Amino acid sequence: MLSIEEYIARRKKEDQLNEFSLANRMENMKTCVNYVFEYFNQYLDTTKLDEQTVLNNERLEKYRNSISYYDEEIQDWLVHIYDEYNKKLDRAIINFLKKDELFYLYYRK
Repeated sequence: MLSIEEYIARRKKEDQLNEFSLANRMENMKTCVNYVFEYFNQYLDTTKLDEQTVLNNERLEKYRNSISYYDEEIQDWLVHIYDEYNKKLDRAIINFLKKDELFYLYYRK
């Protein structure tokens, strides 16, 4: 899904709109305003966006429940990583520790 800036840029390119033309200034302004209306009324499907947000929140809450034994600050950090990169970092750390038991000796404060 395109952002509004990307959508307008694509539409300007498709219509070969010269935004710097002083002769067509009013017409260009009207056309660009129409692009914005098209973006919000036709291009964006708000029901899909709402559905995606609900599904994402459910996914994050399920993950938060699975890591509930960690401190809340750590939970927030792990959920943020999962939301941003779709990676369950707690599992990666556990797997790393299983492979390298001397990891604890590397850490110095």
